[in-house]
Formats: sequence, C-alpha cells, structure tokens
Amino acid sequence: MDRMSAKVAIVTGGARGLGGAAASALAAEGASVVVADILTDAGQEKVDEITAAGGTARFALLDVRDADAWARVVDESIAAYGGIDVLVNNAGIALPRTIEDATLDEFKHVMDINLYGPFLGIQAVLPALIARGSGSIINVSSNSTEMIVPTTTYYAASKAALANLTKTTAVHVALKGYEIRSNSIHPGPHATAILEAPEVARMPHIQQMRETVPLGRFGRPEDFGSLVVFLASDESTYITASEFFIDGGLSRVSYTNARG
Repeated sequence: MDRMSAKVAIVTGGARGLGGAAASALAAEGASVVVADILTDAGQEKVDEITAAGGTARFALLDVRDADAWARVVDESIAAYGGIDVLVNNAGIALPRTIEDATLDEFKHVMDINLYGPFLGIQAVLPALIARGSGSIINVSSNSTEMIVPTTTYYAASKAALANLTKTTAVHVALKGYEIRSNSIHPGPHATAILEAPEVARMPHIQQMRETVPLGRFGRPEDFGSLVVFLASDESTYITASEFFIDGGLSRVSYTNARG
C-alpha cells in the first residue's frame, strides 16, 4: 500500500499501545516513521518490527516535556528523511484521582506530558511542515472530553485543553495559508496489552464498560491506526479543526457513575 508513500511521520509514545499501532499503520502505508518515546528498548523493538515487515522506521529518544529534545528529534528526522509531513502527538499519562484526592503537583505533571508536550511538539515541527508545503497534525485527545468519569480529574482536563489547542492551531495555520491540517482523535477503550491482560480484563468495571459499548466490543489497535492513516494522508486534505471519536459509541450512551 502507498497511501503514505514519500511522507515522513513522527509518532510520540510510538513504542507500544495505540502509538505503536499508529506507527505500524503509517509504515504499512509507505511512510517513513520516527518512533519517538522514552522507552528505548520497546521503541527499538517497534522499529525492528516495522522494518522486518518491509517498512521504514527509526527510533528517537524523546521526553515530550523537553523543548531541546524536540529540536533534536526534528533535526534528526529531517537529516534522515529529508523533511516532516505528519506529527502524531500520542504520548500521554493518566493518574486516577477525584477532585478531593488531587494534588497540584500531580496535576502539573499530567499537564506537562498531555498538554505542554504536544504544544512543544507543534511549535517544533511546524516550521518543517511549512517548509514541506503541507502537512497534518494529529493530537490524541480522549473520549473523556464527553464521557465524564470522576477519577479523570487531571486526564480529562488535559485532553479537553488539547482538543481546543488542536482547533486554535488549525484555524491559525489555515488562515496563514499553510495547507496544514490539525485534528484530534478521541479514543475510548481499545484492546491494547494493558486492557487485555487477564488480571485487568476480569475487573468488573472493565467488563461493565465493554458491555456498555454500543458496538459490543473494545476498539482494536488497528481501528485506531486506520484513523490515523486517514487523517495523515491526502484523503483528508479538506478536514481540519475536527474531533474524531473512536469509541464504538460509548461516549454517546448513559454511563452510571458509582456513588461513594
């Protein structure tokens, strides 16, 4: 397949999980992929997996909170592949806390990674996209912007802010005439290694959530990867400032929050 032929993509948190699925899907469609992560061993394993399948990829050590590290990754990517066409801001963390349990230090930590990391990434990569003449910024938000769960105090706030950063970026670059799109993906639960681990899959609230999904299952990593490819490819050149929910309809149905 060649929907991404001659394109270069940076995927943060690309070593595993949904980021890994995005990296694999982009490479399978012909993109040269920079797997950017703090997990060196897992990141190199993902690169080896992609290259063994006939794709093109390289690993880049990246802490998304570090502006200097972002500059280095951009420089290395351009040196290796000649430019950058796609940025997938996927790296993120979640610390389950209610507003009563929350602390400012933890809140700042989550924001550093989930919001300020993508902010730094967009600023670092944007000149390369402008130089390329077009491009796609894909920010991975969450269905928590619609589906309210009390323990997502930090996470939901960071992802809602990221969704709005996506749109302000989209409008700015469009009005500047840059031919760059900026969209957000809002995943629900997907069958990654964490959720599929037996001890997690058997948890009552995980089973309840699975049964609540209108489509009757959790997402597959390849479902997410396919959406990333669409937004990264030239098939989506008239789509920007948009939110794409990929949760089987979960955020559109009632969900019972336990009292206590």
